[in-house]
Amino acid sequence: MNMNKSRSISNEGIKLYREERYEEAAAKFAEAQALFASENNVKEMAEAANNRGVCWRQAANWSEAHIAFKEARDAFHSIDDLAGEGQVVGNLGALVASEEQPQQAAKYYEEAIELLEAAGEQDLAQATYAALSRLRLKEGNWLGAINAYETGLSQVERPGMFQRALRRVLGVPRKMSGG
Repeated sequence: MNMNKSRSISNEGIKLYREERYEEAAAKFAEAQALFASENNVKEMAEAANNRGVCWRQAANWSEAHIAFKEARDAFHSIDDLAGEGQVVGNLGALVASEEQPQQAAKYYEEAIELLEAAGEQDLAQATYAALSRLRLKEGNWLGAINAYETGLSQVERPGMFQRALRRVLGVPRKMSGG
């Protein structure tokens, strides 16, 4: 198989996902995943598995989503791709939040943040902090929500006008030093 065919099938999956045809999209990503695996392209295979998991989550097929995310996480981990693994773990957080498991979701979000920060992916880490903040709000944990949002906001290198105003209101430093 050639790489163009694998990417073409993956692109078909993206198109179907955008059309909200999640089950069909998941099937395309599964096909692309198998082709990437046959080409020993672990990174693309992992991305296809992650995309498949997102499709199944949107289709509310939790068990298939868990399977796909596990495959993606294992593959990203095998190639030491912290950013890819962090994205998958964040998606696992969203999945278990959809399953009404807020404590497990928070654990996944926190793990995803650690992975993304270690990978230098501040924008993705900030988005995950925002997801954690929304989860805390849904639980009625206002202080936890504000804390998560504040911490995420401090990660933004080029804040927009709204983010700069929030920083001033919340007293958030420009950029927290990582460690």
